[in-house]
Amino acid sequence: MKTIKIFLASSEELEDDRNAFGNLVRKLNKSYEKRGIRLELFEWEDYDAAYNDRRKQDEYNDNVRASDMFLAVFHRVAGKFTLEEFDVATEEFRKKGLPKSYVYCKDLQSGDVESAELKEFKKRLFDEMGHYWSRYANRDTMQLHFVMQLQLVEGSASNALKVEDGNVVLDGQTIARMENLPFAGLNEDFQRMSARLVELPAKIEKARAKADKYPDDEDFRDEVQALRNEYNKLKDDFAEYQNNLFSTAKRIAQLQGERITDRMRRAMEAFNEGRVRDANIIFGEAKRDADSALQEYKRSKELTEQKRQTVISSIEELLLNSSTMMADLSLPIDQRIAKTEELYAQADMMAQECDYEAEKYDKLLSGYGEFFQKYAKYDKAEGIYLRLIHIREELYGTEHSSTASSYNDIGTIYTNKREPDRAFEYFHKALKIQEKTLGLEHRDIAGSYNNIAVTFYDKGDYDQALEYYLKALAIRKKVFGLEHPDTASSYGNIGVFYANRGNYDEALKYYSKALSIYEKVLGKDHPDTAVSYHGIGCAYADKGDYDQGLVYMYKALAIFENEFNSTHPAIINCKNSIEITEFHKKVKDTFGFVW
Repeated sequence: MKTIKIFLASSEELEDDRNAFGNLVRKLNKSYEKRGIRLELFEWEDYDAAYNDRRKQDEYNDNVRASDMFLAVFHRVAGKFTLEEFDVATEEFRKKGLPKSYVYCKDLQSGDVESAELKEFKKRLFDEMGHYWSRYANRDTMQLHFVMQLQLVEGSASNALKVEDGNVVLDGQTIARMENLPFAGLNEDFQRMSARLVELPAKIEKARAKADKYPDDEDFRDEVQALRNEYNKLKDDFAEYQNNLFSTAKRIAQLQGERITDRMRRAMEAFNEGRVRDANIIFGEAKRDADSALQEYKRSKELTEQKRQTVISSIEELLLNSSTMMADLSLPIDQRIAKTEELYAQADMMAQECDYEAEKYDKLLSGYGEFFQKYAKYDKAEGIYLRLIHIREELYGTEHSSTASSYNDIGTIYTNKREPDRAFEYFHKALKIQEKTLGLEHRDIAGSYNNIAVTFYDKGDYDQALEYYLKALAIRKKVFGLEHPDTASSYGNIGVFYANRGNYDEALKYYSKALSIYEKVLGKDHPDTAVSYHGIGCAYADKGDYDQGLVYMYKALAIFENEFNSTHPAIINCKNSIEITEFHKKVKDTFGFVW
């Protein structure tokens, strides 16, 4: 069992925040222990000696040196012992690369005064070390920052922490509400979209009442449809926007503790205050300055290290700008994508010129590849991910979890490109590493089994596909339990398998198991629940029970229409299923036989 030791340093004025943070770590520990990781939190309340006991302070300092993460939290004052602990942590990091230090400063309220010691510490933190501290206005903000930084320390996949229905969640546990995070809650576009989503349902009901009262009036019917279309599209757009904001917040978290430029600091502050456009304005000259820095570096290689650091700072600016660019709704989406691709390309080119650190280049290419994959530019993503594999094999070796992650990434690209043999090659490589490094019952193994099952199915090897689907299910039942969305997902995958093979009774059995979990855990109006409804409806229809099939299909359609815009594939597929089933039902009712 791997242990991550966390030292929390702060003054007595933040006792409530410390207690809340301790509760968070204890809750997280239950989840992390399933991954083979134990979180061990050191708080000075755990000891009965007061801070004025110098011998005890030496013991605290020893605990600082032994920690993996050092968190210093400030509000109005900076106690001398907290500052001493920070210096101890910094000196220890210079020696052995641990602990990683993170500074949090709680926002001042009206009438609060920041002490001279704290002002001097923050000035020293940036001027001498180039570090940026995390501001937090509430517990949600601090908790999110910590969890993002914990993921960086323990090396988990960044997509484990995600936004769902307005919440930031980790393994189903809510970490923060998006509306409580200043970068979202203070953002004008976030506020506008959120308010409109609250407003539209009442307008739709009012318009529907008019349409029901005057059924022959096409204008009223058109008004209902227009409002519903607006609502469905806005829900999609709002979910995408929250993910873009969250991606930027994660990139900023990665930079905490790194040396940054004043321009980056100002852009970060603008973003964290909800001012995305201002952040992009601040970055307006970054691209041009990056070109100048690279040319100067090439011309003056006798000044290599000084010029190299300038180029590296420019790369970090470009990468942060790539995130803020995607969150700027003042630009059309196609323009945002094109500008972001330019920023990534320039950062990549500069990294190749300046002997960029391998670990940082790893993160650059990972983000670059994810960007291309997200927007279905699979050929470009393939090239980036193949380069990333080479870097990780050099950096970590061929039997490391990060290398396995790259194999899975490129395997997914080949699956999307309909190249199952190449996809299988890389998924299988990833699985062998994971089995060796994680054991046979880790949740990531289940994901690899599922990937391999898809490739077997695409290759027409259905027995092997089912075998791996069942292997994934067995792990998820053991790791997550019988009432978890991931377990339901495996049931659904097996249901799809049987439906595609024409075994509709078995398909119904597995679809129904998935549905019972989704209804209980996610609710009856969740899109994943609707997917199960649709699957069950199609299975009944394929058996010739068209009436029962239509009941479930219409349930699915109602949910999809409430969640997505009218052009969403889920709605189109569901409507097609209904149209085909109604035609077959008509044939059966008219001629007395199943189509």
